[in-house]
Amino acid sequence: MNQHELEQLVDDYQRLFYKVLRRCSIFPGQNDFEDYLQELRILFFLRAKKYATREQFEVENNISYLFRYLLWYVIDEKRKEQKAVTQVQDEFLLEIQVDETDYETIAELAEFETFYRQLKPKDQQKVVALLTNHDITRQKRSRYRKYFRDKFQFFSKKV
Repeated sequence: MNQHELEQLVDDYQRLFYKVLRRCSIFPGQNDFEDYLQELRILFFLRAKKYATREQFEVENNISYLFRYLLWYVIDEKRKEQKAVTQVQDEFLLEIQVDETDYETIAELAEFETFYRQLKPKDQQKVVALLTNHDITRQKRSRYRKYFRDKFQFFSKKV
């Protein structure tokens, strides 16, 4: 088919494109309507371009087959778009959570640093040993935790 015949074929099937879009709940007033309509025209054009004549195209592609073919294309595109939007929203929420977590962590670290500096040097060594897990028995680790838990609670009441 030549260019003019292909354009005429696309114009003749214009109502099919509108039916497909209506079935997918995409209506003329919506933002994406023209984009989807143009994509359907291009898809139809590329499919029809493979055939030598209009009759050959219509024999091999009845109207119900073309309707389903175009319908599933639009459904797939909507799914991809929805998945991309969801992914962007999820990434945005994760960034917000990370930002909030960073502030909380910074506040906790500042509080811990203040607490650490108030300790005696011997207690500071115990804290370092606890944090690095450096050759401490389970019993000592338990005692250190209890000891520092009490000290930290006293410190937080004071502050």
